Amino acid sequence: MFTSAFTHAAIGMAIVDLSGKWIRVNKSLCGMVGYSESEMSDLTFQDITHPDDLEIDLENVQRLLRKEIPSYQLEKRYFKKTGDILHILLSVSLICDISGNPQFFISQIQDFTKVKTYEEELLKLASEDYLTRIGNRRFFYEQSAREITRAARSEEPLTLLMLDIDHFKSTNDTYGHEVGDVVLQKIANICKESVRSIDIVGRIGGEEFAILLLDTDHEGSHIAAERLRKNVADTDIESHGNILRTTVSIGAVTFWGDSKTIDFRLHHADEALYRAKNLGRNRVEFYIDPEDIYFSPSKLYQTGLIHLQWSKRYESGNQIIDTQHIHLFQLSNRLLSAIISGESKEHCSNLISSLIEHVKEHFKDESEIFLSAHYEDSEHHCEIHDKLLSQCTELAEKYRNDSLSLGEILVFLASEVIHNHMIMEDKKFFKCI
Repeated sequence: MFTSAFTHAAIGMAIVDLSGKWIRVNKSLCGMVGYSESEMSDLTFQDITHPDDLEIDLENVQRLLRKEIPSYQLEKRYFKKTGDILHILLSVSLICDISGNPQFFISQIQDFTKVKTYEEELLKLASEDYLTRIGNRRFFYEQSAREITRAARSEEPLTLLMLDIDHFKSTNDTYGHEVGDVVLQKIANICKESVRSIDIVGRIGGEEFAILLLDTDHEGSHIAAERLRKNVADTDIESHGNILRTTVSIGAVTFWGDSKTIDFRLHHADEALYRAKNLGRNRVEFYIDPEDIYFSPSKLYQTGLIHLQWSKRYESGNQIIDTQHIHLFQLSNRLLSAIISGESKEHCSNLISSLIEHVKEHFKDESEIFLSAHYEDSEHHCEIHDKLLSQCTELAEKYRNDSLSLGEILVFLASEVIHNHMIMEDKKFFKCI
């Protein structure tokens, strides 16, 4: 009866010796793995087990031999003769003689491949956006929450980007929803291709996408966001005989992993996104939280003996100017910290370049604001901007030629930019805005 049941069982059956060698196998098992009975006799179960599943299988074998458990069951993978992977549900029992000495194992093997395929398809449906084939809102929230918790333990910076396709409603109205769908798919592909595989990408709304950049501070995220923005703007999108281009506005926030929720961070990124749209679209704007310092707290106290401290007394009441002024403080502190701690010349040069780019952008936005407010001394203030930018360029060149001291940088940032210009000169037009 046992022989008949063994031979004709619909599931795989095997008798395996204590070393793992197949002593006897039935037709069902041979059909699953693609080996003949004689070929199986030359193999062990270790030979066809996926290496990632072997350790837990061998641990259970040892527990059986120590008589800690009467049997065990687990899901694992076999390699078929063709090299394909077979998902199985394995059940194993140990047979002993009348004296209790282990003799061999009896294994039952069920083909679990279809079940695993269905599970993977259901998981994909639950986590993937049906149109763009990137993570959906649920997937993005779950993965991001986990990474924020992890980053809090390792003092790792994270940056959250929110993207919105500019004038997307107009695209739908002009070309139709089929073309609009192609645009969404193309933007999703550009998002994936423009960031690293470790970064988390998701579609969280109609034409809104979100990206969490792991281990990325403000400097790195600015480069990544600008690269993404430019990749979108430079891409031709072909659909139903139409060739069109579109742009995206990006709002970003850099922070350190903590107990704050992903919704909290998305709200800040959304504020920056709203500002990017108001300032003309096709641009990147950062949300700057005065409570956040964009370098590791431990590193700050080790190297930040000299740093600039923001005060509410410096506020103008204009969100754009105040945000950019705070950002100027943070970039300046980051540069000072990098120089004091002896970071590489290339890294410090990149920080100087980022600082200059921020100053240029800030002066441009600030000028537009006080010109529109009809500030009476606008011309003189613009001349001061030009002079400071010229000094920035000279300092950068001196640093590249190894002729710039820390004292010169500190005097320029603290005295010329912060005190003489931002506190003394800028306050003159605050009353106008």
